[in-house]
Amino acid sequence: MQAGKLNNRITVKKTTRVQDQFGGWQNTADYNVSYWADVKQISGDITQENGKRSLELQVEIKMRKKSADGINIGDVITVGGNPAEYRINSKFDSVESFYTDIMATKID
Repeated sequence: MQAGKLNNRITVKKTTRVQDQFGGWQNTADYNVSYWADVKQISGDITQENGKRSLELQVEIKMRKKSADGINIGDVITVGGNPAEYRINSKFDSVESFYTDIMATKID
């Protein structure tokens, strides 16, 4: 893959579980990190459950392996200036091309 194809800026939001004043747990944003990546929309299925329609949007994100080493499954990603958030479902490291493929689903 050519480096020029990594033309989308993504921001990864790391979350941390913090105890609230009532003894429960809340997920709070710990810090944000930005990377360059290639983002492709894979599928967009419309499903209906209990009379409510929802769009399940899947994206594939390809980025450099060294950059993706700090990203974990379950982290939240935003692409460019778009406010839509995607949760990481899977991560695959390619040994021969030094790139990582990440699959993520849009969060409602």
